[in-house]
Amino acid sequence: MEIEQMIYEHKDQLYRLCLYLEKDKERADDLFQDTWVKVLEKLHTYDASRAFYPWLTQIAVNTYRDKLRRFKLELKRRCYEESQLEQLGDKEESIENTFIYKEELGMILEGIKALPDKYKLPLLLVFNEKLSYKEAGEILGIPERLVKSRIYDGRQKLKKLLGKEELQWMINN
Repeated sequence: MEIEQMIYEHKDQLYRLCLYLEKDKERADDLFQDTWVKVLEKLHTYDASRAFYPWLTQIAVNTYRDKLRRFKLELKRRCYEESQLEQLGDKEESIENTFIYKEELGMILEGIKALPDKYKLPLLLVFNEKLSYKEAGEILGIPERLVKSRIYDGRQKLKKLLGKEELQWMINN
């Protein structure tokens, strides 16, 4: 069966499913598109001796679940970041200081993303995930002393990359 024929035969049925799952036309459109992209990627796994629509439905449902899972993780991450910001400041801390802190933290995270993985991963595991040097070493499959060395080197590279004196206190903490 040609993919164009499959799309034509099942597009209305699949779109109704997407609308039912998302309950919003824009998000349903996205789910519909994402489902067909995944179908194209996984078409080689389709067993032609079985009905196509149940297979297509399973892909749509899994795609929806993946989007929902990512959305929940993003929501948790945002809540976590906001709670961390609230814990940082005194009650009298100004909105301007909070904004500046968020902006600087964002710059540091962008700087970390720009580092090579050998520096980025130890930094994220130790400072973001709050793991010990030993635990980070076990995850990365390297000795604890190498984790410490890469964190030190990563901090130095980050300082050069950012080049801002006012950010140094955050990098050093």
